[in-house]
Amino acid sequence: MTKIFKKFRQDIVAILFLGLSFFMAMALASFNPKDPSLNSVGFTIKALNFCGVVGSFLSDLMYQFFGLTAWVLVLGLLQLSVASFRGEEFRWKTPRLVWAFLLIMNLASLLSLYFPQTKIFGENIAIGGLLGLGVSQVLMSAFNSIGVQIVLWSMTGILLIFYSEQTVQELLAVPKFIFSWLFKKIKGIGKSFSESVQESQRKKTLEEKVKIPTKAIFLLDKKSPPKQLELIEDEEDGQEEENEKALPAMQTRRKVTLKVKPPRRIENWDMPKLSLLEDPPLIRVKVDKEEIRRKADLLTDKLKHFAVEGEIVAVKPGPLVTLFEFKPNADVKLSKITELQDDLSLALSSESLRVIAPIPGRDVVGIETSNARRETVYYKDLVAEQNFWNEEIKLPIALGRQVNGDPKIVDLRKMPHLMVAGTTGSGKSVFITSLIIGLLFRHSPKTLRLILVDPKQVDLAAFQKVPHLIMPPITEPRKAVLALKWAIREMDKRYKSMSRFGARGLESFNEMIMNLTAAQIAEHEKANLDLEAQPSTKGETYYFTQQPYIVIVVEEFGDLMAVDKQNVEQSVVRLAQMARACGIHLILAMQSPRKEVVTGLIKTNIPGRIGLKVASKMDSRIILDEGGAERMLPNGDMLFLAPGLSKPMRHHGPFLSEKEINDVTEFWSNQAEPEFDILAMRALEGHIGSNEANSDYSQSGEYANEQDEMYHQILTWASEQKHISASLIQRRFRLGYPRAARMIEMFEKEGVVGPANGSKPRQVLINLLHET
Repeated sequence: MTKIFKKFRQDIVAILFLGLSFFMAMALASFNPKDPSLNSVGFTIKALNFCGVVGSFLSDLMYQFFGLTAWVLVLGLLQLSVASFRGEEFRWKTPRLVWAFLLIMNLASLLSLYFPQTKIFGENIAIGGLLGLGVSQVLMSAFNSIGVQIVLWSMTGILLIFYSEQTVQELLAVPKFIFSWLFKKIKGIGKSFSESVQESQRKKTLEEKVKIPTKAIFLLDKKSPPKQLELIEDEEDGQEEENEKALPAMQTRRKVTLKVKPPRRIENWDMPKLSLLEDPPLIRVKVDKEEIRRKADLLTDKLKHFAVEGEIVAVKPGPLVTLFEFKPNADVKLSKITELQDDLSLALSSESLRVIAPIPGRDVVGIETSNARRETVYYKDLVAEQNFWNEEIKLPIALGRQVNGDPKIVDLRKMPHLMVAGTTGSGKSVFITSLIIGLLFRHSPKTLRLILVDPKQVDLAAFQKVPHLIMPPITEPRKAVLALKWAIREMDKRYKSMSRFGARGLESFNEMIMNLTAAQIAEHEKANLDLEAQPSTKGETYYFTQQPYIVIVVEEFGDLMAVDKQNVEQSVVRLAQMARACGIHLILAMQSPRKEVVTGLIKTNIPGRIGLKVASKMDSRIILDEGGAERMLPNGDMLFLAPGLSKPMRHHGPFLSEKEINDVTEFWSNQAEPEFDILAMRALEGHIGSNEANSDYSQSGEYANEQDEMYHQILTWASEQKHISASLIQRRFRLGYPRAARMIEMFEKEGVVGPANGSKPRQVLINLLHET
């Protein structure tokens, strides 16, 4: 029962709010002052209210106390119902309830201020209720009429902002849209009427000038004066045709809606809305049926020319290519068909043609040929799919659309690592960016953390301020090596933590942690402090809080291998072999999958591969173990090889504009700044040699300049806090992150703060105010 309630909790809450709002609306609408109530018990035996005796008592109390503003409560309950249906998680918030009550009180006071003598329902109910009358009279004695109006209207605006948690611009968006829509409609009607009048006048003028029927114009001699009229008519027709072509562009976009109800808020984090992504065009590009028939005939004729007999049994048109399923006769060798790829491409005048011989699990050969008109795959369509929000898919990747046009969503958690290769113009960077955007749609910083390696400094620059980052985006290959080594240490610590709790995977570990009691958490805190205090077990601390998934994205893996091949290969192989269970995943992207970059060990341990358009057949064999990627189209056309598949499947990746990317990243960066992990930042600082003049961190881990000039000031401030972090110190005192991180380490060494606990702020263990 608990599991069912948890699954349908939002729908149940939404229905309850909806029912309560309708009940209250019916009770208020059918209020009768003669019905039984606290003010009129005994007038009638049976209540006339639509909702019976309960409705009569409820409506009387609401009207007596709030007046007409009682209807605001109905609207509030209806708004909560709509929000729950949309997937926004409902939680009782005391401040918001206070704002709602104050807002109703303010509105009731305004009604009583402007209509103090007005009463309704047989002179029994004051229009602003007893609450409005009382508040307005008190304020009138203090501010007089003009002052009260200014105060009440100002408070109404402020309370609306507090209650809705929206800016004035956002609050005015709906009425602005309505007025804009009405204005356009009125303007359009006026323009149509004006154009019809002008058109009738133009025809009348032409008939008066020429004095012949319009149809006879084209029969006149070309040298005669009506020639100019003929040109005018042609220009007019051209303009009308051009306007008709522009009409779909004015209608512009097709509205995409979510097919599920994802949560709008998780704990303290607002989740991105689908409206951040652009709607696709209203009119879709479709493959012409005549073109399909023509190509089918050409294929069969060309194959017969080379003595390959058979028939086309099915055709599956897609966004970029069309798949023809050809069933050869029993005496035909498959190798003979694959040898004819170039000949078939020439016969069809196709930019890209690929032969799949045979289609896995079928008795047919697949022949994929590019369409003359190609459709763009839009990312919003994929995010709106139900599979993208499936709870079974933990780390969704929207690959795009399959050859037949069906959307394809895969789970990085099950791969568990991914290699992507594609030359310049193949769409590799757009695909990697869309992959990260998809993860940001599904996960808050509590459940997902990112490590981004971007040697080119431009492909992943948009994500440098999202709060999901463990460390700043890495642009130096040598620092990337240190980040991979930190990931290995993090992996080891997670496995020690999982072993301590008897968990076999990250999900089961987090579930066990979630069920810990307060006493058990305090016990684990004490155990960690004891381990931290002993030098022999200082590195043996463990996690007792829920841990997020960690996704490491390397944009140019070839640069890392060129700088330090041995260390990079060792780190990648170890993570690829072991990191799946503890929730750490790798995504390695490269332009040219050379043997020096994609070694045998790396290929063996990363079964998930994507080949966009590559330069040669050899590159395709390295990344996919077979040819085909060299025949891909540019801009997102790819072959995807998943674990357990014998042959790669073709997909067409989604398009994502820079505006969409910036809107999503700005949505997250506006909520919070990145809280970098202190241990991860310390690992990145390890590349600085101890002999450098500006370094105050030695190889032994001791500080040469322990008495920082701001030490006592920061210590005094820290003692007044419950939890602090390097990022908090950095923002509070405007220090550089390395200096703030060193200050945290000094505090830890002196017992001022507790040990590190993942990405969470550290607990302050002392209070100087009590000591003094």
